[in-house]
Amino acid sequence: MTNWQSWAGLWGVAALLVSASAQAEGLRCGEKLASSGASLYEVRAKCGEPDDAQHSIETRTVQRKVMAPCADGRRMCEVIENQSVLVSIDRWTYDFGSNRFVQFAQFEQGNLVRVITGPYGQKPPAP
Repeated sequence: MTNWQSWAGLWGVAALLVSASAQAEGLRCGEKLASSGASLYEVRAKCGEPDDAQHSIETRTVQRKVMAPCADGRRMCEVIENQSVLVSIDRWTYDFGSNRFVQFAQFEQGNLVRVITGPYGQKPPAP
């Protein structure tokens, strides 16, 4: 293995670690942590009002197993059926100040599913 390949491997590992840390399992607000699965109410109680909030409804296709008559018509078989479902999506942004990273929280059906760390905030640092 050449020196160049060693460095390329190290950069690859570093990139994986950075991307893994960019998506956290919860939202830290000072001393409080709103964990994945927390409700909109719980996050608001721990972190306060978001600096920006967006709401949307998405249509997703899910596959479900259902019983249906088999081709021979004498027995039931399990088949996979596509079904459209509506999913409520809320995206909240928290800017905790220029000395901390912006946090983007995504909720599905009212529960926290993802927190992504953004750039440094724009607001003056908190006292």
